[in-house]
Amino acid sequence: MTAEPGPVSSRAVLIGVSAYEYAEFPPIRAARNSLQAMRSLLSDPALCAWPPEWITVIANPISATELAAAIADLAELTTGVLLVYYVGHGVLSSGGELCLTVTSTRPDRPKISGLPWDTVAEVLRGCPASTRVAILDCCFAGQAVEALTRDSDAGLADIAHVDGVYTLTATTGNRAAHVAPPGQQDTACTSFTGELRDLIQQGIPGKAPRLTLTDIFPVLQQRLRGKGLPAPSQRGIDAASRFQFTVNAAADAGPPAAGEAGEAGEAGEHHGLLTLQQQPEPATPPSQPQAGVVTDALRAAHSITDDSAKAPALAAVAGAIALTDPGRARRLIDDAQRIAESILDPSVQAPALVTVVDGLAAIDAPGAVRLAQSIPDSCSRAPALASAAAALATTNRRRAGVLMAEAEELAQSIPGAAQKASALAAVAAGLAPTDAERAQRLAQSILSPDSRALALAAVAKSVAVTGPGHAAQ
Repeated sequence: MTAEPGPVSSRAVLIGVSAYEYAEFPPIRAARNSLQAMRSLLSDPALCAWPPEWITVIANPISATELAAAIADLAELTTGVLLVYYVGHGVLSSGGELCLTVTSTRPDRPKISGLPWDTVAEVLRGCPASTRVAILDCCFAGQAVEALTRDSDAGLADIAHVDGVYTLTATTGNRAAHVAPPGQQDTACTSFTGELRDLIQQGIPGKAPRLTLTDIFPVLQQRLRGKGLPAPSQRGIDAASRFQFTVNAAADAGPPAAGEAGEAGEAGEHHGLLTLQQQPEPATPPSQPQAGVVTDALRAAHSITDDSAKAPALAAVAGAIALTDPGRARRLIDDAQRIAESILDPSVQAPALVTVVDGLAAIDAPGAVRLAQSIPDSCSRAPALASAAAALATTNRRRAGVLMAEAEELAQSIPGAAQKASALAAVAAGLAPTDAERAQRLAQSILSPDSRALALAAVAKSVAVTGPGHAAQ
């Protein structure tokens, strides 16, 4: 890139959505890998050479409104190159408009709960960047080409004709993007991003030392078609179609042709790579909108890659919001249950299901009972039954008492001392709200000092309001 007078600010905004609250949008684990692959590709000093501080990664955004604001905030400060990359589910609204999904997008209301592409297109048209690039790896992404070139009304004519937009999409407007089967997604990228990465890393023999996106597109298209995968789509306008995106790994990178830098400077266009040698002074990225605790917790939970830890995390968040947002809590619990039930190792699956029961108990006690009873391992079924029974006690005390007795009997039958003590402590904690004296006797019968202390503390916490003297004891 030929520097203009003064600092040049460029930004890459990489967005990936791999986890969803609604079952209609299956999780895309490969999207997580694609997001990381694109980040590594851009920051590779031997290829695209974007300084890491120019790259903003947004994984599993919860709110479409906050995502749109984050993109707009970054775009406002970008005067050089603005690159927006998205990988996730794309969905069409009832009016045929492309909407980018976020983690909380509702399948029946994509335009309201997702991010309409027209909103992003407006940001791209209006930002001060001289070169704008959009790469969309999602279903129906070809719709974005039409959105970026759609005629505007007279009041927006000056924005509609802004030069410098290049769009590369994984599909045409009526095709679904391709992703590997779920069993292969832990290590694979989505097909489009994976092929783009491999192509750039290998280079294109016979081409110039530096490749534009329009150099890359026909080869990418040929490779994807050759594998029977959906064909990509592109649209380039003015300088963006000539923007040199990467070093050609299959060619010797020589100096620019004579006069190239001078011509580019006179035209005021950005050519060449984003190299550290330019020594730009990028503006400090704006602060992200301050998300609430629940949003932060959801983002953290969805970022967990280990299913045995992710299911409990989602269940914990569901339990925390059960009173204030039962609908979302239910969706999170369903997601946590699907994840837990997909775990193949029974010794790992059972404890994960216990945590799901704990979260489910806050919104559906009968459902929690049914799930608890389905756990085959008695070491895990006992605490799960106790948790479900404690929740059921507010509406059906008699049934809860029967279940609690079943849980205690199961716990007493566990052969291992440590497992037995842990199960009895859970039963005592569950019993405390309805029968504190019985819970205390059960807690005091536990041989393990650690488990006995935890059980007694749980009993004390439960009776602290109604019986402070008993709690102190």
